[in-house]
Amino acid sequence: MKKKSLSPAVDVPGPDIGTSGREMTIIMDEYQSIYGERDINYSGITTGKSIQHHGIRGREESTGLGVFYATRQILNNQDWVEKLKVTKGLQGKKIIIQGYGNVGYWASKFFVE
Repeated sequence: MKKKSLSPAVDVPGPDIGTSGREMTIIMDEYQSIYGERDINYSGITTGKSIQHHGIRGREESTGLGVFYATRQILNNQDWVEKLKVTKGLQGKKIIIQGYGNVGYWASKFFVE
């Protein structure tokens, strides 16, 4: 990895396939042990940490909720529904979710609700 390519101001990784808040906390702890005295923003080095490890509420579901909001917004926009040749709104639509990881789970949950 290129030196100084990871910092709260440069690149902030989050959990993905095969990682979770646990790994994000490990990265944060390691970053703090190296740069903590020089970087007061050390806890912002990763996202997806638990609340007790400087995480934020709502992070786990945020990407799936973003998929839901973006889809809802597009389907409520007259220009887009005309381009897509669909009816306006989410009502009566069938949604296909590819994958059922964290994003797919939460997107599915919000669409069903």
